[in-house]
Amino acid sequence: QVACGVGRAEAPVRHGAALPQGLDTSLQQWGVVATGQRQALATRLRGAAEAAMAAVLAAEAELSPQQRGGTRAHTDLLGVDFLLACVDDTLELVALSANSQRCLETCLLAEAMGRAVGEPPGDLPRLLAEALLHRAQRHLVEGKDILLIGAGGVSKSFVWEAARDYGLRVRRLGC
Repeated sequence: QVACGVGRAEAPVRHGAALPQGLDTSLQQWGVVATGQRQALATRLRGAAEAAMAAVLAAEAELSPQQRGGTRAHTDLLGVDFLLACVDDTLELVALSANSQRCLETCLLAEAMGRAVGEPPGDLPRLLAEALLHRAQRHLVEGKDILLIGAGGVSKSFVWEAARDYGLRVRRLGC
């Protein structure tokens, strides 16, 4: 989902101080009237956001769980802030930051504003609820001792990896 905040060039746009609006609306206000140009820019933005997420995941894959911030580190929800700048009569995307909170708040606000004027609901609330439910489930078992008796063999190896990710201490007794 894309939510835009529009501000003045001489002052940074703050998530909490700007009402969000859609990318298409923002581009029209900037004078990009051709639908094809707006769609092309939206495609570039989506590609750049996905590339940023892929870079974060690749960097994370190289780290141990402790280096990633432990079991309470959260990169399951990630927003990427971009600046749209006009350079030589061309709109350019500049990645500013990746964060997990501010972008979500802005996108949820934009989603709610859209529903208030008859827009169909998007996937963001469902995705957010799923991620938060997953976090809650992890929190319930984090740091617990679990005793498994006769718990599968090689075919269940993914269970041990997930348990380690959840911060569980697993003790196995064979039968």
